[in-house]
Amino acid sequence: MPTEKKDDDTQDVEQKKGNEQNTGENQNQKVTDDSKVGGENKTEDHEKELKPEDTKTETSEADGQPVEIEKPGIGDLNYYSEVRKDLPEIKPGDIIRISYRVIEGGKERIQVFEGTVIALKHSGISRTVTVRKTSFGISVERIFPLNSKLIQKIQIKKHSKVRRAKLYYLRKLKGKAARLKELR
Repeated sequence: MPTEKKDDDTQDVEQKKGNEQNTGENQNQKVTDDSKVGGENKTEDHEKELKPEDTKTETSEADGQPVEIEKPGIGDLNYYSEVRKDLPEIKPGDIIRISYRVIEGGKERIQVFEGTVIALKHSGISRTVTVRKTSFGISVERIFPLNSKLIQKIQIKKHSKVRRAKLYYLRKLKGKAARLKELR
């Protein structure tokens, strides 16, 4: 009788191992099946996005030769038409004076912000300038979008000699230590 119990135990152990292997195989199959389904859906979506109708160029025959004609696409807005060309060349370390139009309530006025350029970011339409000034012992930084129509004018007061593109170290300095040497 003890041998029967051992056989039952070994059979139970073998069945458990077999069940674990089957569940592992089933899980692997499910994962691969899901990835195939997901992959098929992704490729179908990708194919839907790249229809020949949406392409930017089209060929047509003129005088018996194929000619390439550009069609306006969805993302083809005149992106750089809004970039302002009337602004001076600004560099980090410059002390600039920005006249910014402020609309409060129903009234509109021009506010002047004068300070040191500590950072220039991005390019094109999203170009911004970070200007820092200290007034009455309190430092204030302001980020201006350069292509905004709210900027009336920018005047460069003086250029300073700097060796970095970002002057964030000025945040830690106070008084005379925060001065920059003038570029002559």
